[in-house]
Amino acid sequence: MSRAQNPTSGFRITAANFFTILRILAMPAIFLLVLKSGGASNAAFAVFLAAALTDLIDGNLARLTGSVSELGKSLDPVADQILIGGTVIALTITGRLPLPGIVIIAARDIFLIAGYKLFKRRGVVIRVSKLGKSYTVVLLLAVIASLASIGAQHWYAAIFGIWPWLFWAGVAGSLLTGIAYIAKAFHELKPKLDFGH
Repeated sequence: MSRAQNPTSGFRITAANFFTILRILAMPAIFLLVLKSGGASNAAFAVFLAAALTDLIDGNLARLTGSVSELGKSLDPVADQILIGGTVIALTITGRLPLPGIVIIAARDIFLIAGYKLFKRRGVVIRVSKLGKSYTVVLLLAVIASLASIGAQHWYAAIFGIWPWLFWAGVAGSLLTGIAYIAKAFHELKPKLDFGH
């Protein structure tokens, strides 16, 4: 979740950080619940939904209380990746999500992490954009719908049957935003390289 400008310096723990940390701590419980049930877990759905809601709480709380911190800015996207990534892996193991899509997302994330480190050495920081965040939300919705649609006996199974489309839309969006991040980083890097000459 994007944070407000002028963050407080240092890596201090704030109330907003607490909700971000809760999102990370929820991951092991969700993972085990999904694997233990073979994918059919209303409990995992409830815990995941609650954890996903903390993504709305932490950033807004930080802005309202004026407690935006460097720790929060660094930890928030990591918490998103841990929550979504761990749940997606569990759902893939149980056959709920297609492996090719997971491979694409993982390759994109690894590429961006490596790119972030390389560009940062050159003084260019890759930051999460609103568009990138929107596709994270799409993947969140796909995972939520996948968990909720488990069990054909449930009346909401048909309603949440769109989750495969949401998932592939999220995969495509993640790939496109990954390319956009790198393109923007190269654009910002070019003047630095020209100046160096």
